[in-house]
Amino acid sequence: MAATRASIICYYDLISPYTYMGFKLFNRFRKQWPGVDVTFKPILLGGIMNAVKNQPLFNFPSKRDHMVADLDRISVVTGVPFKFPTQFPVNTVLPMRVLTALQLHEATEKYEQCIDKLFDEYFVHSRNISQPEVIQAALTPLLDASKIQSYLQLASQPEIKQAFKEYTDEAVARGVFGAPTFIIKKAGEPADKEYLFFGSDRFEMIAAFLGLPYPGLIQQSPKL
Repeated sequence: MAATRASIICYYDLISPYTYMGFKLFNRFRKQWPGVDVTFKPILLGGIMNAVKNQPLFNFPSKRDHMVADLDRISVVTGVPFKFPTQFPVNTVLPMRVLTALQLHEATEKYEQCIDKLFDEYFVHSRNISQPEVIQAALTPLLDASKIQSYLQLASQPEIKQAFKEYTDEAVARGVFGAPTFIIKKAGEPADKEYLFFGSDRFEMIAAFLGLPYPGLIQQSPKL
């Protein structure tokens, strides 16, 4: 059976600064792609790394220094606000499980707004998103306090833990080795045929691959 619409699945973890950049940039222009179904799936990046025997860039001093400088440059060029967190890395299991619960129980728009808020907490305000009180404060503009508490409690429940694990295992099975990773399906092709694109700098390639408009990343005059 052929896929009737193109689709993009983005596997993400809040710990990844390049995924933060990718999420912000993607959301600038994705409304220009109304014929594409987009899904954000939470994963545990550390679990992915362990499964495929990969290592984070931050483990290597030269790569770490380049990453920080590179992210600052991307911020200047694109206008996406960014501040490297004073505590990095932190354990994102709790916020990612909360987002898993939100994905399963909230409307898609609300869920994606919560992703955005938690990304901002970490990579703009440099707050430790592993802490329940930080998650509570971040999501308060979007959800009732009682609802946030219920999601924090759900994060420790077996069904949410299992769903989060299944997303991570599914990503590994699809060949994911880091974040952000995009799994692309083309309309008209067999539904089981998919293509993997890795990195926050692949949107031009994705657009060309799907025959879609791409406005570029720069919204202001860069001052490097």
